[in-house]
Amino acid sequence: MSEEKTQQQNPAERKKAKELSLEPTKPPAQIDGYRITAFLGSGAYGEVWSGIDQNTGRRVAIKFYTRRSKSDVALLAQEVEKLVVLAADRYVVQLLDVGWDSTPPYYVMDYIEHGSLEDRLQEHQKIPVDDAVDMFEEIATGLMHLHGKGVLHCDIKPGNILLDQDNKPRLADFGQSRLSTEGTAALGTLYYMAPEQADLEAMPDAKWDVYALGAILYSMLTGEPPYRDKALSEKIETTRDTRSRLKIYRDTIRNAPKPTAHRKIPGVDRSLGDIIDRCINPQPKKRFASVQSVLLALRQRQESIAFRPLLMLGLVGPLMLMAVMALFGWYAYQRAVGDTDAAVTQKAIESNSFAARLAARSASEQIDKYMLAVKSLADDSVWQAELANIFEDESLMELRCQLTDPNQNTNPDFDTTRSQFESHPVRQKLQRLLASRLKQDDMPGAASWWIYDPFGIQMASVFEKPPSTPTRGKNYSYRSYFTGSKTDLIDETEGAKRKYTVSDDFSNRPHVDRLHVSAIFFSDATATWKIAFSSPVYHRSEFVGVIGLTVEMGDFVEFDKVDTQYAMMVDGRPGKHQGIVLEHPLFTRLLKEEKNPKLDASLTHCQVDMDSIQLDNVDEADLELRFMDPIGEKELGEAYRSVRIAAGAEIQFSVFNKTEEDSEEEKVEKQETGLYVIAVEDYATIVGPAEKLGRQLAWLGSLASLLLLLVALGLWFLVLKSTRDSRQRLARVFSPSSETSSSSSLQSLETVALPTKKKSS
Repeated sequence: MSEEKTQQQNPAERKKAKELSLEPTKPPAQIDGYRITAFLGSGAYGEVWSGIDQNTGRRVAIKFYTRRSKSDVALLAQEVEKLVVLAADRYVVQLLDVGWDSTPPYYVMDYIEHGSLEDRLQEHQKIPVDDAVDMFEEIATGLMHLHGKGVLHCDIKPGNILLDQDNKPRLADFGQSRLSTEGTAALGTLYYMAPEQADLEAMPDAKWDVYALGAILYSMLTGEPPYRDKALSEKIETTRDTRSRLKIYRDTIRNAPKPTAHRKIPGVDRSLGDIIDRCINPQPKKRFASVQSVLLALRQRQESIAFRPLLMLGLVGPLMLMAVMALFGWYAYQRAVGDTDAAVTQKAIESNSFAARLAARSASEQIDKYMLAVKSLADDSVWQAELANIFEDESLMELRCQLTDPNQNTNPDFDTTRSQFESHPVRQKLQRLLASRLKQDDMPGAASWWIYDPFGIQMASVFEKPPSTPTRGKNYSYRSYFTGSKTDLIDETEGAKRKYTVSDDFSNRPHVDRLHVSAIFFSDATATWKIAFSSPVYHRSEFVGVIGLTVEMGDFVEFDKVDTQYAMMVDGRPGKHQGIVLEHPLFTRLLKEEKNPKLDASLTHCQVDMDSIQLDNVDEADLELRFMDPIGEKELGEAYRSVRIAAGAEIQFSVFNKTEEDSEEEKVEKQETGLYVIAVEDYATIVGPAEKLGRQLAWLGSLASLLLLLVALGLWFLVLKSTRDSRQRLARVFSPSSETSSSSSLQSLETVALPTKKKSS
């Protein structure tokens, strides 16, 4: 009843079996006519060795009954009896010879080259769905042959299914098998044994093998049998009484939740999942009545798959007709509304372009506020001096030198170093100064403020919301807001961050040299995109660090329009993030709902085709372009799933310089951010007046739809009739014969002679 052995052993027997399986050096006996070559394994009743038939050179497997009790011969006879009944069945390991009077008794059988199904599962854990179904069908066919001859295996499991040279399954180990006329109980293997089988008074039933068959397919797909639970196994192992063990197993399986892991495997369709569920149903009445019924259900599934092309024809045919009618209708519609469409489209683009420029100007003003605040801190002599002091502090320098590799940001071994860095009094002083400065009224709110040293190590930071993981002491020298580059410095070939060490010359290490707008980066904590504004800090013309802030996208443009007309923000800079939607009215709406505290990743990583946007530098000759909002392709964005007219304007920011020392800051130029505001308007709303002309074509569309419906009904009628007829034929072929009885099986036993021990030559 254990997971590996057919019959439960006491501790002494288990210890003996373990010792034999570890280092067997000598076979239990030598057999005339055979040369024993290698140990294969051991079980509850004995050992299995490989050998060579010296007369034929054929490789064989020899099973010795080594328990050395009077019951050995009875056990051997019981197993041999079933193997004789199944002689010449290709699904069963064939019996070749029997040593009735040997010590210990033995029998010789086929040697199966590729081991057992259990070996394959241990090696690969799972088997692809198609291969598993093919194997399942072969095993079920073999069981059907057994049941047809009146033999119930009663211990089907991966270890008892051997794979021949063609990887075809062979059923083995009939030690627990029963004839259909026998009434003695037979215990199987945990998790492959039906719950009603776990009873010492249970009558053998074909449904036991049906349950095990389903459990095997479940194991091939998921890597383990259904209902397996570590706690249950430990509870059974610690219970000494066999009846109590069986009751625990039986009651647990019957009350356990229905297994669902197999349905989550890619390629497992609903019908295959239903077959498995019905096989392993704890209630025998709800299980398949026979293995033939399992094969019938499997063949019906295969027939359904084979008929899918025909079903697709019933679907594609009408669709093709619909396409033809749609082309005709579209041509007529274009002729009717073409002139109106061109006129209103041009006006819509002009209107959207004006709205985009207005929104971009508003966003630019907000960015200017952030830039002013960053520059104000960067030019503050207090910050400059404080960073210079930190740069010169020798006790802190040693810690900073250890934190220069950005690839160690997630290394637990560096946690102690970062903790010492975090608690250093010089660094904490800078942290207090930053927190105090940000409390002043002239500082705008932001997701975070931070200061980095020349190595790229975060020295101090203040967050609007505490981060999920600490950031102080980590190295961000690869980030674009530190380097001043367009993208983060990542080695694309090795997937590692660009590393700079203490020995590097600061003059050769990239860092921002002016006010900078960083590349966008994604925050897993808030499920939103962020952008950073940074500035270098110099003290007496020496670079001493970088100061800046990060802002969550969504704070720059007001989205107060309806779904038919709204604004969105995208990143237009070349690179892998080009076209990423940073702000959208749907984002704002979802984040305000309590049930949606975070945005779905499918929304936050939508990208706009920038070539489909009317920008300020596009010629009027291109005004016929149409825009599809990528958010509309997602399930939550259904309201935006339509053709639209769009125009965009780039967001800029002001660069502030001092014309003279101690003079007021003045705007001297505008710089591009690469961010765009896109104003979008629903195309159908724009051309609404022209739709009246299209109604004249409604009667033609109705007629085409009626004809299409008639054709579809005819095709589907033929497909369903063909499918039904095929299933009826299968049911007749695979239905159990009413004439088969246990008496015919017993009669076949009487006409087959048991093999005798081979004599030596």
